Amino acid sequence: MKTSFTLSYLLLPLCIVGCSSLETPSVAKVEQAIQSILQTQVDEWNRGDVPAFMETYAKTDQLRFASGDTAQRGWQTTLLRYQTRYPTPDSMGRLAFEELEIKILSDEWAEVHGRYRLYRVGDYENATGLFTLLMQYTPIGWKILHDHTSAATN
Repeated sequence: MKTSFTLSYLLLPLCIVGCSSLETPSVAKVEQAIQSILQTQVDEWNRGDVPAFMETYAKTDQLRFASGDTAQRGWQTTLLRYQTRYPTPDSMGRLAFEELEIKILSDEWAEVHGRYRLYRVGDYENATGLFTLLMQYTPIGWKILHDHTSAATN
């Protein structure tokens, strides 16, 4: 009886650790999921598909996008901003992300820092700058809730 009682106390922590790890994805898997979302952004942008690019953002009025000296809220407002600022594939150019740093803050939150580069032709100059994203895990996956993007000065 004493042996089975002691054995239960030894196995219980192992079961708890084992069971909890089944529910919580590893940091590497979360980072991989976020990198996949960022790659989706690049792919959709480079296809010239702003609405598909915007699918990586949370479709909520709580979405905050800040750039330059302005900040705005809302998914629809952010979509319209992108469509107005980048009305043609030439104005969009080819997007690349560099210097990515992903920090998992909790099961629900992650922070991403990086550099964007837009390679453009014709009358459009190339552009680069830094961005910070706050991403939230939602029932449909990781979504961008806050985006602060700043352009480098020439």
